[in-house]
Amino acid sequence: MKKSLPLLLSVLLLLAILPMSSTAAEPESTLKIGLYYGNNAMPAANLQNVSGLPSGYQLGYYNGSRDFVVLYSTGEIYLTVLKDKNIYIGSDKLYYDSLPSSYNTVIGAYHLQLETAFASLDEASAKASALKEAGLSAFVAYTSGGYRVRTGQYTSSGAAAADAGRVAAAAGVNAAAIGESRSCYTVTVTGSNTILFELDMGGQPLGIRPNSEKTWFKGQTYYGGFEYNRVNGNDVTVINVVHMDDYLKGVIPYEMSPSWPVEALKAQALCAKSYAVNSIGKHRSQGFDLCNTTDCQVYYGTKTATANSDSAVEAVSGLYVTYNGKVAETFYHASSGGWTEDVKNIWGSDIPYLKAVEDKYLVDTRPYSFSITLDEVTSILKRKGYNVTEIIDFYASGITAAGNVCEVTFVQKNGDNLVFSGDSARTCLNTSGSSKRINSHRYTISTGSKLYVNDTSLERTAGGYYAIGGGGQVNTTASSGLYAISGDKKIEQVRMTGSGSGEYFISGTGSGHNIGMSQCGAYAMAQQGFSYEQIIKFYFTGVQVGPAS
Repeated sequence: MKKSLPLLLSVLLLLAILPMSSTAAEPESTLKIGLYYGNNAMPAANLQNVSGLPSGYQLGYYNGSRDFVVLYSTGEIYLTVLKDKNIYIGSDKLYYDSLPSSYNTVIGAYHLQLETAFASLDEASAKASALKEAGLSAFVAYTSGGYRVRTGQYTSSGAAAADAGRVAAAAGVNAAAIGESRSCYTVTVTGSNTILFELDMGGQPLGIRPNSEKTWFKGQTYYGGFEYNRVNGNDVTVINVVHMDDYLKGVIPYEMSPSWPVEALKAQALCAKSYAVNSIGKHRSQGFDLCNTTDCQVYYGTKTATANSDSAVEAVSGLYVTYNGKVAETFYHASSGGWTEDVKNIWGSDIPYLKAVEDKYLVDTRPYSFSITLDEVTSILKRKGYNVTEIIDFYASGITAAGNVCEVTFVQKNGDNLVFSGDSARTCLNTSGSSKRINSHRYTISTGSKLYVNDTSLERTAGGYYAIGGGGQVNTTASSGLYAISGDKKIEQVRMTGSGSGEYFISGTGSGHNIGMSQCGAYAMAQQGFSYEQIIKFYFTGVQVGPAS
């Protein structure tokens, strides 16, 4: 079909104005991982190219398809991204968004912007260079209106406006004061007030793609690029934009020792990958897919990665754990203590491949034990916000077929019971900083208390017997209002007396939620010659290992 010459020229002009995407699109498995966010978001974030590798950065943004759009380039090795507010570099070389007691440098958030919009980076850069030669501190910015040139860094709008005449005279065009935009990102040379570039496109986050293979950030090295997002106009959220395999290279050394047998590491890589696929979007409201903590998976970059752990990731590249053609939810934990558990008993969902498995190859059972008094139990539950009176007994009221605890009952002095089931049966007594922790679902609760029927002591503790009430309801004998029938058909109330110490003993094995793969079990299986695929199929019932459909 023919096009008229004016239309063709218009199209060519439009293409010249618009910034171009990078030639190679990021793969579909590109992830956004939150590194610093929420209360840990930062007023300023530094980057450093890893020494010995190509230096410099491309600045721009990641579009909706996660392709990187290049707007500006620099050969600098050290960059710092700031929110658009007056930032002070203290005598301690740290960055502050409020006036510190001592500082060496201030980076003013107010500038003068030339009224001219430029059609290309080259034109804007040429104008900025000319102004620098005239003695002005000029730099390029990109806004929703295209490339602009800004000068100066003032600490107030009034100070900027007062200098507008001088700048306009040097530039040959009018200049207006701007600053402290809640959607603006300022990129500087680290440790200085040299501004290289600003991006202000409304709600569009800033993207930075290093020319080096790895980049230093906060003492760790990372593959991939970075995105900076001022959620609600606040401090800068720092996000690593990284390919799936490179992400896994930063997960495996922290979720499993990189010195472990490579078949165990391969199994871990598959679990971490399939888990990541099923968790994408968990932190969508914060602008990224997954975080870097145990809330998702621990991810601290590649600083502690080894050739062994990297090779495990590469060996299973493109493979996933699947069930009926879909990527499976491959949960994992440190040690089962002897048996994993059916997910239905812990988290309520009935998932066919997350069933209880006897961890028969496990060697490291992670035993633990501690004592706790009823007074301590009462205090813990109150601190956790439960409206309890005095706890006079507690016991495991639900045991699964695998021998794991799925329910714990706390008996109050007023006769009311407080019951924790599922995952809460593991976490109900756990508090931050306390060494008295229930580490798994595989444990027992014992005490010196005894049961008496007809004034005769029974050999087990209160939680060790069950009684059938008049309505056919089965309860443990630690519950109140239960009765027993003696041999002469005489009905006696079951009563409990204690040893007087009020001390209980919790003893268990394992570490974690008991769902899916036991990492210590995977280690033992790999030591005994099992392959990663055999390990996966042992812990996940009926799954396959292969490409995702």
